[in-house]
Amino acid sequence: MDEVKDGDIIEVSYIGKVDEEVFDTTDEDVAKEEGVYKEGMIYGPITVVLGAGHLIKGFEEDLLEKEVGSEEKVEIAPEKGFGTYNSDLKVLTPISKFKERPVPGMQVMIDGRVGSVERMIGRRAMVDFNPPLAGKTIFYEYKILRRITDPSEQIKGIIKFYIYKEMDAEVVDDKALIYINYESSLDQKWILFRKKIAEDILKYVGVEEVSYIEKYSKF
Repeated sequence: MDEVKDGDIIEVSYIGKVDEEVFDTTDEDVAKEEGVYKEGMIYGPITVVLGAGHLIKGFEEDLLEKEVGSEEKVEIAPEKGFGTYNSDLKVLTPISKFKERPVPGMQVMIDGRVGSVERMIGRRAMVDFNPPLAGKTIFYEYKILRRITDPSEQIKGIIKFYIYKEMDAEVVDDKALIYINYESSLDQKWILFRKKIAEDILKYVGVEEVSYIEKYSKF
């Protein structure tokens, strides 16, 4: 038996549903058919580290001790999904807090929190800071495609998980060398997650050092 365990780096494909409607998937064709396709998103199986919190708790727990190659289904309660709904996270917010005039349905970031404008009340907006799927029971259909053991491939997969882009990487003498082009160096996801990416690589890939090397080429 080839069961996956905590700390393994695996490749998985999935379809996530709530109320029988697809909200997330690694399959581009399914995303287009179900109306959840995102322009610019790189579709296909994703690389995740079991135990690193890359997936919601209930999904990750169900993966553990399943065999490589197995196809499974799991139902996940809110407590192990996107959390229970918290009415205290609905906050009346002055218009002065917004960069532009708020309208119902607008996604906003206020004081470092992401929320959705629910309605307007005078010169204030009711903003719901609950995750969109809070309080919902989630269903996943998934397949564990393989365990990734090559360090360079593990690193590339971890990077792609966080920033949805591919970067060149290699391991030389227990050091991870990650090559960054000019465009990627300006990417907001890269700026936000570069420290977390390095932490995951050091903890789970088994290298002693991570170096980011910026590359510039003639046009």
